[in-house]
Amino acid sequence: MKAIVALLLHVALGIFFVVAIWPAMNGSNDAYSGAVAVAPKAVEQVVEAAEPEIVVETVAPVVEEVVTPVTAPVTDAVSSPAENENESALYSVVDGNKLDANSYAGFKLYRNWCARCHGTYGQGMVGPNLADSLKVISEKEFFNVVENGKSGTIGSMPNWKANVKVMAGRDQLYAYLMARSDGAIGVEKPKKQ
Repeated sequence: MKAIVALLLHVALGIFFVVAIWPAMNGSNDAYSGAVAVAPKAVEQVVEAAEPEIVVETVAPVVEEVVTPVTAPVTDAVSSPAENENESALYSVVDGNKLDANSYAGFKLYRNWCARCHGTYGQGMVGPNLADSLKVISEKEFFNVVENGKSGTIGSMPNWKANVKVMAGRDQLYAYLMARSDGAIGVEKPKKQ
């Protein structure tokens, strides 16, 4: 009986290797020519009172969700430039490793889905060093690779478009990785502010 179980486990492992790992090892680069340096774009803020927007998302099988953005009350007070920077900041790091709630949620997504290939701190392992990669690719390119995957010269990154948690948290994931890329977080486990 033990011999049959061992044989079945070996066959299952062999099938897994052929189906999951072999194509990644023999994949072509699909004309990927490497990351392209992107110059930072100037950010222009426009503040205006807007009508509530209704957004309808469809999730399999069919689920509809109506989201209306909350508009801030109009006041006569003028905010300082420092306050405006904090409102539009992608991430916030305090004491070298304490992240804002949004970026910390990105850390948890990274830890659960990305760290096994890209390293505990984004330093790279089987997958590339994301802290360095985000210095040369745009946010749009990052989102495209997360959603659709990519084949490179060394291996392949799977697409995550079927993973609802990853797709819903792409912005959070990007904010966390940008904090790593910018050097705002040291090589240590982040904490929540």
